[in-house]
Parts: sequence; structure tokens; C-alpha cells
Amino acid sequence: IDVLLSQSISETENMVSGRRLAQGLQLAARGAKLLALMLATELQGENLYSTSSPTFDSTSPKAMPTARLVRNYGVRSGLKAAVEHMTKCLVRHSRWVMDQVELVSSGSDMGISDECCALEARLCLESLGSVICFTAWLFCVEEKVEVSDPDVAFVIKDAFLIEMRRCLEDVPEMNERDKKKFVKKLKMYFLLYLSEEFCTPIVVTLGKMMGVDDELALVGLVA
Repeated sequence: IDVLLSQSISETENMVSGRRLAQGLQLAARGAKLLALMLATELQGENLYSTSSPTFDSTSPKAMPTARLVRNYGVRSGLKAAVEHMTKCLVRHSRWVMDQVELVSSGSDMGISDECCALEARLCLESLGSVICFTAWLFCVEEKVEVSDPDVAFVIKDAFLIEMRRCLEDVPEMNERDKKKFVKKLKMYFLLYLSEEFCTPIVVTLGKMMGVDDELALVGLVA
């Protein structure tokens, strides 16, 4: 699981753009998609909008192998790890996710490799976001709380903010104004990629905790 989660970093080390980066991101996106699909398949019979009466047995060696691995690893630790890996991916590859509008509107000549980088980075983040959502549900089952409980949001928030600050140390220096804008964008994109519908209560709570609930309201996630 850790290998699949970490590929967006390990497979793109020291790469800025070009075909090799696109290939690394493609491999990372496929690995993250595989993990998300395994969890989605194992949990497809569950009511993911509630944790009050789960029917699965994640302790069985044959049933729910991926969920069992997460449980053996520790769902709290697994949730933190998923958040940390997604945060690293988002910060490292932010130019391909957050700057596409600017690149296009500025008339930049994006080659095929750059377009592939942008596509694969988004696909990777979408799948990593799904992994976080499913792991968050497993956390709630383990802790015997509902997905609307702030406990799970606190775990995600703390892991995200700690990892974001760590990652920002490797980002080229920005003035204070640009850094604040960048951090707000990171928060927004992180939350938007937690796009599984059952995870909406967690996203809403996180938006309030992170101070971006007004921005979430603009995209229809908060009433």
C-alpha cells in the first residue's frame, strides 16, 4: 500500500517536466487508481454514509484483504500516511494542477508531454483523494463515530497542515502575499480532491477548520 501511495514522489524524483515526468506520473496515477479501486470494490456493499452497522469483516484473511492491511497497519496511521502522500504530490506537482488556467491563458506553448503531466497529475490526485475518503470511513468504523464527527476531520487536518509546512520548505521562496495565496490554493485543491460523495460532511468540516469555507461555498460544497 505504501509503495502505491508513494509513487507520485518516488517515480518523479528530480524531474521538472518532459516525457520522463509524464511517464512517472502515469505510473503513479495507475498505482493510486489500483489502490482506490481495491478499497472501493471491497466496500461496495457497505452503506458508506453511515458507520453504525458495517457488515464487513476486515479481520478475515480472505475477505477485504486491502481493508485488513489498513487495519493491521492501524487506521489512524494509515489515514495520516494517505494524507501525507497526497499532500506531497499536490505540492510537488502543483504547477500541473493549479497553474493550468494561467499557463493556457498566458499563451504558453504546452507540448504533448506537458499536457500528459497535467492530466496524469490530476488523475493521481483524484485517486489519492478517493483512498483518503475510504480510509477515513474505515477510521470512523474503527473509532465507532460517524463521518460527520469532527475527530476524523482533525486527524486529516493535522496531517495535511504538518506535511504542507514541511513540503513548503522545499518550494522556491515567495513573498508573503504570494505564499498566502498558494497555501489557500493548496487547501482548496486538497479538499476538492476528496470527491467521494459520502465524504462531503468531512470536507465541509475541514473547510471550516482550514478557513476556506467561503471558497467551498462558491463551488457549491457549503450551503
